[in-house]
Amino acid sequence: MRAPHVWSGSEFAELLAMDEVAPRHFRTCSGEANLNGRTYGGQVLALAMTAAGRTAPPGREPTAMQFMFLQGTRHDEALDLHVTVLQEGKRFSSRRVSGSQGGERLCFDAQVSFATPIASPSHNARPGVPMSDPETLPPVDQLPAEWSRGLSDALSYPLSERSVLDFRLEDPPERLRLDRAEPRLRYWLKSKARLRDDPHLHAAVFAYLSDWWVNYPASGAHLDEAIEGGGLYVASLNHSIWLHAPFRADEWLHFESISPVANSGRGLCIARVHDRDGRLVASVAQECLMGYRRGE
Repeated sequence: MRAPHVWSGSEFAELLAMDEVAPRHFRTCSGEANLNGRTYGGQVLALAMTAAGRTAPPGREPTAMQFMFLQGTRHDEALDLHVTVLQEGKRFSSRRVSGSQGGERLCFDAQVSFATPIASPSHNARPGVPMSDPETLPPVDQLPAEWSRGLSDALSYPLSERSVLDFRLEDPPERLRLDRAEPRLRYWLKSKARLRDDPHLHAAVFAYLSDWWVNYPASGAHLDEAIEGGGLYVASLNHSIWLHAPFRADEWLHFESISPVANSGRGLCIARVHDRDGRLVASVAQECLMGYRRGE
């Protein structure tokens, strides 16, 4: 199978591009490597959302995705995405998306749902604490250098951001060490580039953003013991997204991620996502692998 192009890091359109090689069978055109030498999980999430959306009926917007990471995706090998129709009802459509490489190497399995919006009762949980103006918060490259060194020692990745996104930490604790009693982190994210008016595209870009730092609270309460243990290896195991209201992924979104539990090599994080007006527009949950590198 041909190798995909190395992503230039400049445009989401390039990152999400795929060819339809057969009905409901897509093949990727570019890959983005993470620091563990695999495809960045956010890209894989976004690709699954994109493939499912390309088979959904017009007028049905993405509502949720449940995703299982099964094996690390190789960034230098094309990924095949097979879409299966699970449901085609009066209001709801559901799709299964399976991602594989080399014919039989199954990388992920996902279910994505779409629905036609209808009039209904509504309520909205506001943010628990006031939100800052993200434009007034410093970019991560202006935060203390020792914070980045501490992250590298503990988790093997620096304090940085990708070229396609804006990332601002809200009230970060000293050296990013979180309170172990209730580890939480608040931050802002958005696409740097303006995106066209397509809810499927905004859902796919949000899927990409939703993997960025969402699992940090699970490990951020254990930085000192992580360093003592030779560092932690952290990888996504499963990931869920619920989309509650229309939003734009190219406008600031406020994430509040909390880790209620970490045990037996797994950490759970749950995030509420508000727009700048305080509307709860999405929820995210991720379980991640957490293990000492010395015992890897």
